[in-house]
Amino acid sequence: ETKQNPPRRRRRRFGSIGLGFNATALLLAACIALCSLWSIRIHGLLHLSHHDDDRAVATHNHVDNDGVVDLPMQMMFKSKATHHNRIRGGVSVSGAHDRRRNHTSSVMESIIHDKNDDSGIKDDIRKNNNNNNNNNQKNNNDDQNANNQKKGLSACLLVNDENPRLPEWLAYHYQILPLRSLIVAVDPGSRSSPKEILDRWTSTEMNTGLDIMMWEEEDYLPQVDSHGHRIVLGACDVAGDPEASKNAGRKGESDCLWRHRKRQRYFIKKCMADFKLRNMTWTLLIDVDEYIVFNGVQGDDPALPLDMAPLGVPTLADWRYKESFSGIRVEGTLTGVSEEGFRGKKNGDSRKTCELVCDDKLDCLQGVHGAVYGNVVKDSCGVEYYLRDDFAFRDAVPMASAPGGVPTLKDSYFNGTTLVGTVYNGTFIGKKDGELIKIKTNWREPPSGGLKTLMGGHLMNGADRTTFYVETERELWPPHLSPEDLMSVRKRLPLVGNGKTILDVLESETDFFGDHAEETIGPCLSMPRLLYGSQEDQDRPKMAPDGFADADFVTLRYRWHAIKEAHANKFQKTIVDVSRLSEGNLLNEAENIHVPLKYYCRRDPPRYSASYFRVNHYLDSFEAYSYRNDARSEKRQCRECYDEKGREAANAMDDDIRPWLRSFVDSVGREKAEVLLAGAGNFLSLS
Repeated sequence: ETKQNPPRRRRRRFGSIGLGFNATALLLAACIALCSLWSIRIHGLLHLSHHDDDRAVATHNHVDNDGVVDLPMQMMFKSKATHHNRIRGGVSVSGAHDRRRNHTSSVMESIIHDKNDDSGIKDDIRKNNNNNNNNNQKNNNDDQNANNQKKGLSACLLVNDENPRLPEWLAYHYQILPLRSLIVAVDPGSRSSPKEILDRWTSTEMNTGLDIMMWEEEDYLPQVDSHGHRIVLGACDVAGDPEASKNAGRKGESDCLWRHRKRQRYFIKKCMADFKLRNMTWTLLIDVDEYIVFNGVQGDDPALPLDMAPLGVPTLADWRYKESFSGIRVEGTLTGVSEEGFRGKKNGDSRKTCELVCDDKLDCLQGVHGAVYGNVVKDSCGVEYYLRDDFAFRDAVPMASAPGGVPTLKDSYFNGTTLVGTVYNGTFIGKKDGELIKIKTNWREPPSGGLKTLMGGHLMNGADRTTFYVETERELWPPHLSPEDLMSVRKRLPLVGNGKTILDVLESETDFFGDHAEETIGPCLSMPRLLYGSQEDQDRPKMAPDGFADADFVTLRYRWHAIKEAHANKFQKTIVDVSRLSEGNLLNEAENIHVPLKYYCRRDPPRYSASYFRVNHYLDSFEAYSYRNDARSEKRQCRECYDEKGREAANAMDDDIRPWLRSFVDSVGREKAEVLLAGAGNFLSLS
């Protein structure tokens, strides 16, 4: 029939060959039935071809032996996709092929059954169209809900006998980050499995939208590390194996501790790489006894780092500390001294301090008196020095012209970490004006992305300590905020429990800083830790909602903490925007758990008063402290060591974090919260 033939004429034509209305319906039903059967046959052939063609499985959706659609392969980690135990929340997509077959068959049977009733045909077609529309609408709504639930941050978590802590950690970060993607690796020495707890969070009944993957060692650990040392998989004898330690190439370090650190470093790198492949952004790298918190302004905060040296105090630029048996010394380039010089030294000369004056070695490396940028340190010779933040200085303090005697570099650019430019006034280094030279640098950061030009110029040292004035320097490090600007950021931070999240802060600050936001914020944010001890208050205000007890939650139970920036807090943790890293940055093992990335994370400890976020680190009860069966179990069984840590972490108190539980219960509902938090703080006996 052509489009020109109107429907009424078609009906008359069928009537002209002697077919009644019921016969017309029968013929139409038969045609539909034949088309449906042919469609099913083609679908079956295609279905078989999917099973036979591995390339189709790799590039499209995975189809198992029952014809069930599994997760898209590109959403799985490429190298170990089949080994990952993926746990998903939300609506299942299994049985899609079977549902389509059953749906087609039911339509056909319905039409044949009512072949003598034209109204039945119309009703069935209308019902199926309505069902399809409803299903499409439902799928669209489900997709929208999934997208809403997916908007959140990610985390990498290595666990070992952490089941009593895990429910609280999950609930807190689900509420505060908000955590929506998690990869969990279980230490092979763990005597318990977190699977039952994780299954709760990903069950369809809970519908949390939290996506969780569980990894085994085979999913992230190579057989040989980047230094050629063999890595033995499986649980480790905590007593240590001297021969294995020798094979590991680490003198004086037990095999268990060496393997534990290797496990940490490879896991966080592989985990970040996986999240990058899945187009995730910020990824949190902390432990189960640690909680990220807004670092709001408090009365006991340490002083802000200094932007410049106090009057009369010489500055050390491009400095580094050196450890020795006798103590800590700092060596750098002297600057900011008068024309008369300083103890026989002038600007640009190298200067090494005497041993720094501090309580112990850790106190010399961090804290308000340690070798940290922005501090004034005092040595045993009675001399004070200001330690300049070289990265911030080069961004914030451009010089109008070169100092006397310092060669000028014009039209400079970087080739890797080598600075190339045209030199002028370089006679004292044997160079003619206009000569092109190459300078090897000791910068930690190679340039990345679009390079921006700064007005004015800066002094910088080559690897051989030769000083140059770079007339128009290219940025190597994101522009740093002044201490005053950072204090303004901290004053804008929300309180825990008011509905704002870490993601909200990162997005709002990105909007606030505009063009330079991504450079100013990350891609690796170092966060100071604050140790909370074991001291409890009997008269502490109850923070848990009805039906819950403060004593079951470490974040509600303990309020006393150490002095901020004191050595008891140990080293920093990080949150990393993996979307701004290249895949090459995520190969092999991480530097360490505190500084995972060599070229993006600062090695020096972050200043407490200049940090967006901090990480609360909980000592917990001795029962909890000694619960793990890990490489440091012997130390964890030391009650004297535990008590000493508790005394160090009893300096001041706060309630910053404690309102979170009420917010979580209000958000998910009491019944769901009771299920998700079941077992929190319950340290069962393990053998």
